[in-house]
Amino acid sequence: MSSVIYSYLAKVQSQQPINFDALIAKLVAAGVAREDISRIFLAKKLKKNSYHVEVLLSAAFDELLMRFRPSDVGGRVGAAIDGNSHRVGVSESLLIFRSAQHRHPTVAVTEAGAWVLPRALGRVGVIVENLENFLRVDETLPFIAGMLAGTASDIELISGSGNQVTNKLNANVLSQFDELYCLFDVDMGGLRMFASLTALLHEKPPVFLVPPDVEKRLAQSKYALTDQQRQEVIKYQGLSPETDQLIRFMRDSSRVLEQETYLVTAVCEERP
Repeated sequence: MSSVIYSYLAKVQSQQPINFDALIAKLVAAGVAREDISRIFLAKKLKKNSYHVEVLLSAAFDELLMRFRPSDVGGRVGAAIDGNSHRVGVSESLLIFRSAQHRHPTVAVTEAGAWVLPRALGRVGVIVENLENFLRVDETLPFIAGMLAGTASDIELISGSGNQVTNKLNANVLSQFDELYCLFDVDMGGLRMFASLTALLHEKPPVFLVPPDVEKRLAQSKYALTDQQRQEVIKYQGLSPETDQLIRFMRDSSRVLEQETYLVTAVCEERP
């Protein structure tokens, strides 16, 4: 917020028109009293959202300039000093892996952008979006192996950690797998993450992994696809044949599906 306020103040200093209402709102949100704002500034409206602002108290104005001047510190630390750490991404990345041979989670991190991997990774990577599935390895690994018609020993589970897995720094590691799959929720969030990873790994895109009975699972889901989502989901068509079919199932059933339901060994038969 500090950098935005400072940009307004700098324009006032150089006698450029600004949206004074927006400046007032941000100053108040930052703890500046409205009566102080009225004492420091005199605004004349030029047109909608455009004001010429005159400084009445130079000393108080200079204090505001000093208070909201952006930090000289770069990156997320500097953004935190300025009061908006979310404006800048984290400087490094972290991924957590787990496999049948290495049940205790393995943490890999970047240092100065280069990956430090404590061990060799499996041939097949599967990004698991939700923590419950990642932790319940004895159920998740056989479930995935069954879908891939492979052996659990080949599979490396990767914790999705929300959107963190889509960090561009992760591309170097994720592209090393012979095969890469995404076990995500069948919903807007899952498709959004998959789209980000597909763009990140465009030379070797991942595959959206769902069980063969996903259409039946969707039909039995209690989570609805809203009318708005029904339209929004169309923008993800064309990502892959798998997701195109999945989008059709979602729209036909008007349902979404959370991947924790995969921990149920079989879909319950519908009651009469």
